[in-house]
Amino acid sequence: MRTSKPSTECVRVGFYLTPNFPLLAFSAALDPLRQANRLNEHPLYEWVLISLDGSPVENSAGFAVPIDCGVDNAPHCDVVIVCSGVDPARYFKRGALTWFRRLSRQGVLLGGISTGAYLLARAGLLDGRRCTVHWENSADFQEAFPNVLATNDIFTADGPFITSSGGTATLDMMLSIVESFHGRTLAVAISDQFNHPQIRGKGESQRMTPEARYGITHDRLSSIVRLMQNSVQAPIGVEVLAHRVGLSSRQMERLFLSHLGRTPVAFYAALRMERAHELVSRTSLSIDVVAQHCGYSSATHFARRYRAHFGVTPAAERAAKATRPQKDADNTS
Repeated sequence: MRTSKPSTECVRVGFYLTPNFPLLAFSAALDPLRQANRLNEHPLYEWVLISLDGSPVENSAGFAVPIDCGVDNAPHCDVVIVCSGVDPARYFKRGALTWFRRLSRQGVLLGGISTGAYLLARAGLLDGRRCTVHWENSADFQEAFPNVLATNDIFTADGPFITSSGGTATLDMMLSIVESFHGRTLAVAISDQFNHPQIRGKGESQRMTPEARYGITHDRLSSIVRLMQNSVQAPIGVEVLAHRVGLSSRQMERLFLSHLGRTPVAFYAALRMERAHELVSRTSLSIDVVAQHCGYSSATHFARRYRAHFGVTPAAERAAKATRPQKDADNTS
């Protein structure tokens, strides 16, 4: 990430908002700038809210946000951050994509929040670069943009582009931007104001650790669960998992039963079904591709396992979702 603005000048940040943009992520992006101004003797940041045509935009909580301008009459910005939520492909609008390309040629720092990287990638700006999207969109993003290096980091900076996975990770991304313009002392002070005790770096993983998610206190059990989480697409045999952490299969089974109340096979299967549900309900990947991403070579077998677990086939669940109103209020990214 490069910044060249003199530290004494006010930095203008533009927020490009798509319909149903995630409110939490947007607040985590905007409020650090307000706090920076509050902690300083003179304003360091100003911001402008931008939509495709300048019309108000409804957020994920269902209320409209006033907009300052459209892409055609937006003022010069030092930073422009794209904030979008679920189904970002609906907002691949020619006017916006053309504007992003123009901003890139002008050397503007471009950012993306949650699924904002989709729009930057669709504009052809991220090929060969590292970026981040929300974890539930990762598989879909990689299918759509194979030339972009998607990561599982909470946020990623690569040259003049910075992208966040959304949610509270956006705060860490913005603190990184503040640090690049005005130094770490100010970034730390803002973090302290928000009761954010540790500024997370761009290399940290999005997902909760096994210890936090499942209350695991056994080191070897944590290692096994991590191996399972990282190999959903290519499942590892139970005996191999046990061997990798220096246990017998029987010892591993006792660990799972005593700490998690399930056998390793049942736990692993539930992880795969959890991932399958995310892909079925949150992406447009075909059922065949979803099956492959969850370690099933046969889509028919996958559909049977899915129905046994959830009581509905993946195709039926997706069809039911398609009949519901396109609302994003339940999106937490």
